[in-house]
Amino acid sequence: MKHRDLKTLRIEGGEISEIEEHLPREVELEIFANGDLLAKATITPSMEVEFVAGHLRYRGIIEEGCEIRSLLIEGQKAWAEVDPRSEKGLGVGAARRAGDAAGTVRADAILRNLALTLDSDLYRRTGGTHTSSLCRGTSILATAEDVGRLNTLDKIFGWGVLRGLDLASCYAVTSGRITSATIDKASRFGIPLIASKGAVTTLAVEMAERREMTLVGFARKMRMNVYVGEDRVTLD
Repeated sequence: MKHRDLKTLRIEGGEISEIEEHLPREVELEIFANGDLLAKATITPSMEVEFVAGHLRYRGIIEEGCEIRSLLIEGQKAWAEVDPRSEKGLGVGAARRAGDAAGTVRADAILRNLALTLDSDLYRRTGGTHTSSLCRGTSILATAEDVGRLNTLDKIFGWGVLRGLDLASCYAVTSGRITSATIDKASRFGIPLIASKGAVTTLAVEMAERREMTLVGFARKMRMNVYVGEDRVTLD
């Protein structure tokens, strides 16, 4: 269950009433790699396997999904067994400069996929979650929801890692603002383009430029701002 119904009091217009509120669930998840505690995360309980796979890739523990020998979720613990050759420390994986594998993406495809991504029943119920999608061309490959905006990226990128996708040929759309942490996360998976309905920060622009990514913000209705890497966004 991604949300919890809770009776609460509402004070409005000088009156007090009891209402049923829908709250997004947040749980703690401990991630173990080959028996060692790797990280503690707080997530919305959905796509836990994909989240762990994405986190393992982000942390540099694996390069490909096939290096995960087993991955088991037991309550609030995730147990991953990975190939011994993947045990190269707990340092964050290297950032990658975006290549040309993604080619170009139509602006209307970005806008349409973002609009579909934002059409979230969980957000309508709770008003407290973020949503992201992994896309290729005009298609949405995977969508994830979470209370943490960066968690949604781990989930969709982990989905791709488990399926052996070339993430450099994909792009991401997201509901959250784009900060340097967003760019850092996407670049470590080789994602060349990320777009959001929200704002971007100055450091995000600088980092995207250094890593040769395309950065799109304020993508709403029929408009968007392309801050960096405009060659990847076309009108036809």
